[in-house]
Amino acid sequence: MLAAALVAAPAAGAQENPVTWTLTPSATTVAPGGTVSAKLSATIEDGWHVYSITQGPGGPIPTRISLADGHPFVLADALKAPAPISGFDSNFGITVETYEGSAAFTLPLKVAATAHPGVDTLAVRARYQVCNASLCLPAKTETVTAPITISAAGAAKKAGHTAS
Repeated sequence: MLAAALVAAPAAGAQENPVTWTLTPSATTVAPGGTVSAKLSATIEDGWHVYSITQGPGGPIPTRISLADGHPFVLADALKAPAPISGFDSNFGITVETYEGSAAFTLPLKVAATAHPGVDTLAVRARYQVCNASLCLPAKTETVTAPITISAAGAAKKAGHTAS
């Protein structure tokens, strides 16, 4: 019952946004069929935490990271996440895994071989729940973007550009 009360944030608390997301690609130009990685970083205000991508069921909502549809980028491998802080949460009555202060996730990406040259948008969605010691705000999804230039395949090879 207490967990339900924690999830129902008061109206004033629902206006807060104690997490800021940024997206930084490892390269700004990549060829069709090439690879690039991107770092999705969460800056979490003091006193707040988000839940790990491996948070088990029966409690808070785990962080989920995905790519937005409609762009030429796909995950090339598993997402890399920092080790969470693990501990018993008496509010939920289970062991939870959290990130406090900051967390950076690495997304290994591949560009579709059929991607058209020009500037495209890498769009990453982060769905998360943020809590402090006394309340949890409703889960939300934020989309963070960064521009990446898709080069002409032949031009990238001639110039020696390889993003990985």
